[in-house]
Amino acid sequence: MSYRYSTALSHLVLSGTGIYCFSRYHEGKLPSYAYSIIISNSILGVWRWGNPRYGHKVNSLYNFTLLLQMLTSLPFVVTQVWLNLNYTEELAMIHSGASILPFCLYLANRSKEDVIDAIIAVNVISLGVVSLLHENYYGVAASVSYFFNHFFLREGRFDVDLPVTDLYNYGLCFFCYFSFRSL
Repeated sequence: MSYRYSTALSHLVLSGTGIYCFSRYHEGKLPSYAYSIIISNSILGVWRWGNPRYGHKVNSLYNFTLLLQMLTSLPFVVTQVWLNLNYTEELAMIHSGASILPFCLYLANRSKEDVIDAIIAVNVISLGVVSLLHENYYGVAASVSYFFNHFFLREGRFDVDLPVTDLYNYGLCFFCYFSFRSL
């Protein structure tokens, strides 16, 4: 039975940030879905990491929502930013549609990490460039925060005394706020 109260706290903070963004954003459906998945994963994370006795029982559901969070949170926001800037719907939907491939690999029980990293890299670059071109600096900040969060914090490239999951969750808090402001 593994548990860490600090990780449960980081999930609680991320859940609060997600709820704030979800309750304030009313214009498009895709970011609402992204925030909903983040909230769901965070609530499960509070239970998973904060309950020493029964937390392990939600581990598989927690891992599944974590995968959905990685696959959808950034692409859904990028798609909505592109739609808000009046790009064609087909071009904007490519960002969200690309998430189907790693999900299919997950269902087929195949390696998906490299594909996820490639899709996230393309989405980060897309969000950063289109936001910079339209002087949407919150979009640039969301892009940089997600890039740093996914490729540095999640991979554990820093030698710190804090659990990587905690840092990742706090980084997602920044992404949620910046993405909300960019929309």
